[in-house]
Amino acid sequence: MAAPFVYLGLPVGGSHKRSAFWNGVIEKVQARLSRWKGKCLSMAGRICLIKSVFSSIPLFFMSLFKVPSGVADKLVRIQRNFLWGWGSDGRKIVWASWKKVCKPREFGGLGIIDTKMFNLALLRKWIWRLGSDKDEI
Repeated sequence: MAAPFVYLGLPVGGSHKRSAFWNGVIEKVQARLSRWKGKCLSMAGRICLIKSVFSSIPLFFMSLFKVPSGVADKLVRIQRNFLWGWGSDGRKIVWASWKKVCKPREFGGLGIIDTKMFNLALLRKWIWRLGSDKDEI
C-alpha cells in the first residue's frame, strides 16, 4: 500500500518496516551510483562517490527509522556492485572482503560506511540526546 503523500521527502502514512517504504531511497542511490558513472571514475573516485552518496541520500531516513535488513542488504549490494563491478556484466574481481572495505582507513580499510552500523549509530544518537538534554526537552 502506497503512502498517501510525501512530506519533507518522507512518505506519510507508510510503514517504515516494509521495504516499499524505502524504495525511493534505493532508487535515488541507484540513480546516483549508476553503471556509466563507474566506468568513468578511478577506484578512488568510486570510493569518494560512494562515501558522499551514503552520507547524504539515506541519512534523513536512517536517522529516524531502523532500516529493515533486506533494504540494508540491497544498499550494500549497490555499493559493492558500484565499487567492484563498474560496468562489467560478467564476474567481478573483488579485491577485499566487505568487512575490510568498511573499516576506517587507519585500520587498513577504505572507510566506506557500514550501512547497518551507521543506522544504529544514528538511532542511538536520539537515545543519548534524550538522556543528556533534560533541560532542553
